[in-house]
Amino acid sequence: MPALSQPSMAVFKALPIGVLIVMVLKARNQIQNRILITLLLALSFSALGDVLLALDTGPLFIGGLAAFFVSHAFYIITMLPIKHWRIEVVLLYLFFAIIVFCLFYPNLNDILIPVLFYMLVLTIMASLTWMTDKSNGFLVLGGAVFVVSDSILGLNRFYFEIVHADIAIMCSYYLAQFCLIKGFLPAISKQK
Repeated sequence: MPALSQPSMAVFKALPIGVLIVMVLKARNQIQNRILITLLLALSFSALGDVLLALDTGPLFIGGLAAFFVSHAFYIITMLPIKHWRIEVVLLYLFFAIIVFCLFYPNLNDILIPVLFYMLVLTIMASLTWMTDKSNGFLVLGGAVFVVSDSILGLNRFYFEIVHADIAIMCSYYLAQFCLIKGFLPAISKQK
């Protein structure tokens, strides 16, 4: 069997997100239009990020980072309103982000600012899974696993090569996305 070309592999990596888009569309009658749109946009920008990161040719990495930044912003919008603030959760995620950032800071060069902003929005998204009125185990797990997945990606790219990093990144990434959608759907159906 011939190996997939880079563009074919990029599309292949985005297919699981397509399955999650179908899950959201199947539940469209049970959820508010605003939430339906924000979830579909979050997943669509994630799929775009998957494609750009899979092609991974210089400027496309920044494009992929930007697409995931927008995706997390839409997840944050979906989580509004915040039910109760949990400063200990924010501090824990922030502490972890600072440690990881310090490890690969010396190798960021021109992309220091985009990576810093991306880590900030990821930290906010993961923290809010604990604080939204939609919070549940799947949502919290999705946020946490997303942080783990992106940490592996960043450490592998900017700190040291991790054995089988691609497998660990993609498996944890798909699990994170699945848990976020699995957590959102029942929570937003109840609120309609």
